[in-house]
Amino acid sequence: MVCKITVSGKTTEVPAGTTVMDAAKEAGIVPDAYLFLIDGKPVPMDTPIADGQTVKAMKVASGG
Repeated sequence: MVCKITVSGKTTEVPAGTTVMDAAKEAGIVPDAYLFLIDGKPVPMDTPIADGQTVKAMKVASGG
C-alpha cells in the first residue's frame, strides 16, 4: 500500500496512512512553505493519505 507526494515534479512514495506533514518531511521540504492538495482540494497537514492517493505540494509566497 503506497501513496505519493509530488513536489516540483519530483514524486516520493510513502506508506499509506502517512500524514501529509510526515510525507512532506520525507520528501525533504519545509511543510510551512507549501499548500497541500489531494484531488485538487486543500487539506490540513494532519490528514492521513489513503492508499493510491497523490498529494500535490504547491509552494506559496508571502510577504510585502
